Amino acid sequence: MRLTALALAFGLLALQTAAQTAAAAQDLHAYVGAGLRPPVEALIEAFRKETGITVTAEYGGSGQLLARFDETRAGDLFIPGTTFYTDKLKELDAVADLKVLVVHGPVLAVAPGKAEAIRSVADLAKPGVRVGLGDPQAMALGRTAEDILNKSGQGEAIRRNVTVRAATVKQLALYVLDGNVDAAIIGASEAAQNPGKLSVIAIPPEWYEAEYAPVAVLKTSAAPDAAKRFADFLASDAGLATFQRFGFPPAPKM
Repeated sequence: MRLTALALAFGLLALQTAAQTAAAAQDLHAYVGAGLRPPVEALIEAFRKETGITVTAEYGGSGQLLARFDETRAGDLFIPGTTFYTDKLKELDAVADLKVLVVHGPVLAVAPGKAEAIRSVADLAKPGVRVGLGDPQAMALGRTAEDILNKSGQGEAIRRNVTVRAATVKQLALYVLDGNVDAAIIGASEAAQNPGKLSVIAIPPEWYEAEYAPVAVLKTSAAPDAAKRFADFLASDAGLATFQRFGFPPAPKM
């Protein structure tokens, strides 16, 4: 009788351990560019409600996240602001699957009270103007901003007015909103998420190459099927509609 009870106890323990292991395998870890946070947060919650699978997001500048992954060699998904960083992951042989999702385009954002003085990129070169840019080593739009300055013909004069280099596009947008800088090159999505709070100036599209935000399933994933399922969810019509709602238009079909 005692042996039977013990066998039953061990059986229940084994079932419980197996269940816990299966549940843990459905907890995904995703590296996410800080500028993509609003739509990805909404999609993580929608995905959890639909599937029961949880996704823990680690937000930051895409360059910082790449360094973090290279250090840990752990995680299930990588969602940066540009394919530049998933190309780097390919060089590390770390990508199991890749989908291009949305356009991550730049605009010139001008702080409240400075709209009369700053009407174009050329005005950033005026003496005394305080300019904020992204750190090209840390974030996708930082690299794009450097291309824009080079093509503007005013690059050196504008760089002399740069008072801050931000690590994330969120941080950069806050500098403009709080009046810590007069203007900055930020993501169009950030401007769309702050309607009426910033003056927005379009940047000639021939001055930069459009950046596309992708999602990569990592070869380090402990739950590759669940990770692929989340990547497919982001790339679905409903997923792309959510990105669009936050100012990220879908990428052209390749």
